[in-house]
Amino acid sequence: MNKNKQGRRRGDELLEAIYEVTYQILETEGYKEINFTRIAREAKTSRSVLYRYWDTTFDLVFDTVHNKRKPNKIIMDKLDFDYGNLRSNLMFIGEDFILTLESFPKEFYRIMLSEMIQHQERSKKILLEATTFHNKLIDYVLQLAIDQKEITKWPPVETKLSLFQLIRYAFIVENEIVSKQKLESIIDYVVLPAILSFSQRRKT
Repeated sequence: MNKNKQGRRRGDELLEAIYEVTYQILETEGYKEINFTRIAREAKTSRSVLYRYWDTTFDLVFDTVHNKRKPNKIIMDKLDFDYGNLRSNLMFIGEDFILTLESFPKEFYRIMLSEMIQHQERSKKILLEATTFHNKLIDYVLQLAIDQKEITKWPPVETKLSLFQLIRYAFIVENEIVSKQKLESIIDYVVLPAILSFSQRRKT
């Protein structure tokens, strides 16, 4: 049993070394400089080990960046927060999403836009994972609002995901820094009115 535990620790340490080397190259030299031969050499492992985990450098880079996500995401995964009202909770999850986006190298988004076209199956998986998590997150916030009688109905999925989509569009497509003021505008003039409007509709 001790031997197995030690083996797992070595495996975890090796993965961390691979992620560190990959992330450093991505940040300082760019995606084009990443290849399995170099990663294996600098992480002191072999290419066969890398191919055991990843089929392509794109897969490796995605997992590396995913591994580097902000620690606050752990809090999000537990879904144990409440800042008093719907707007404050929307601000909290919006700010966390921005921090997550900012924690990734800019190079990563250029990779995503180009590589996802060629790797459609991988793209679908990435989008599904993000959508599933964001749905879970916004459902938690909306349930708090229902419990506090701020809203009475659940908005459609398009409205629920609009906060994340608008932030992602501004950050990735428009290459814009999403400031707190920008986030407040997104929430106050788009997301929150849409949620409240749907909740206040009367049955005809």
